[in-house]
Amino acid sequence: MDIDIEQCKENDKIKEIISTSGLPIKHIKLLLRLSDTIYINGMNYNVNIDDNIVTILLISSKPDNVNGVFNTYPIANILDKLRLMEKENDDLKTHCEVESDLFKILIEIIR
Repeated sequence: MDIDIEQCKENDKIKEIISTSGLPIKHIKLLLRLSDTIYINGMNYNVNIDDNIVTILLISSKPDNVNGVFNTYPIANILDKLRLMEKENDDLKTHCEVESDLFKILIEIIR
């Protein structure tokens, strides 16, 4: 996924991508809550939605803004929110990958 620097800076742009994704309303609401959690925890990130796969690419923690540098407390908050989402919704499958200094969260929506 290409890193869109402008998307990282504007949470509203990410919310627009999620809202216009064509996913069911239930999943849009869940992703918007996750987006708020990421934003509140001071993380630079991008979102890509391709059919039923949502890719969230965590790039760095603010205010350092150095690719691949993350503060542990915000990462723990985000992963906890993700865990709760998956636990409460059997139609979500999640996993995480580390790719070149970036932390990738993959969410599969089972239809």
